[in-house]
Amino acid sequence: MVTPPPSWSLVLQGIIKSSGEKQRLSSALGVTSMTLSRWASGESKPQKQHLIHLLQVVNSSQRPDLLQALEKQYPDIQTWLTEDSSEHIPSEFFAQVLNIRTTTTESLRFWRISELVLKQTLIQLDPNRLGMAVKLVQCMPPDAEGKIRSLRERAGKGTLPWTADLEHDVLFLGLESLSGYAVEVRHIVSDDDLRQSKTFPAIQDAFEVSAAAHPIRFEGRIAGCLLASSTQAGYFSQQRLNLLTMFSDLISLAFDKEDFYPSQMIELRVMPKPQVQRPLLANFRQRVTIKFQQAMQQQKQSSNADIEQETWQELEAELLAHQLS
Repeated sequence: MVTPPPSWSLVLQGIIKSSGEKQRLSSALGVTSMTLSRWASGESKPQKQHLIHLLQVVNSSQRPDLLQALEKQYPDIQTWLTEDSSEHIPSEFFAQVLNIRTTTTESLRFWRISELVLKQTLIQLDPNRLGMAVKLVQCMPPDAEGKIRSLRERAGKGTLPWTADLEHDVLFLGLESLSGYAVEVRHIVSDDDLRQSKTFPAIQDAFEVSAAAHPIRFEGRIAGCLLASSTQAGYFSQQRLNLLTMFSDLISLAFDKEDFYPSQMIELRVMPKPQVQRPLLANFRQRVTIKFQQAMQQQKQSSNADIEQETWQELEAELLAHQLS
């Protein structure tokens, strides 16, 4: 009597029915199409690393069914997927960041360093691409009273279900957020499950289950925080928190000294919910264009960066006013 193939192999059979998808997977996995066919028929068993890699490269819409089927034969597969990555940042990466810090012009330094550090943070905190977003969240400049009332998501990188580039997915954050809490208390904070009741304020992203945030510091002053969000509950082990701390320290090199503020200046407010913010923020680029045209008509010497910052501050004021109304 012929033993039927395991259920996960049947799922794989359905995935590789498309010759194009079969070729893509074999190329991504570094195996032959024949090897894939043998896995799908149950003739041979893939090694542990091949299974992990298969889950990484399979189409995101097919991943849940494949993972569910694999769990029946490999009960430890969730543990394999969430095993901690290396707790050490490669020395070559430190050298690369320092080289950019010392050789890049001031106008490009923030973007080049933040881009590099965010990518490496994502690689080391989510090596199995289970789903993570890493965001750089920056303090807004002080208001007329000399107080910082909110933070703004400035840059970000993600793995599915988030998009790869999160630079344009911007929100203002305050006391209601994990980021705001980290900035207020000036140390790392984490939440194993944002769906449960919390000991501190937090808002939850659509895909976010657990999260951690570490303040970006220099000489006791704060510029913002580095926020990591995962689709997995309880994802931020002590080892991962240690990594987040080191990446937060590294990304501080992207900032100017005047971007860091003493703690007594930070008095965050509660910001409106994302569904209130997004319609207003959608007009950001249009507002910048109008301001730029007005500056040209009035023959004002304003850089694009200055105009953008002015627009962000206007939007912050409107959101704060909305929250008070």
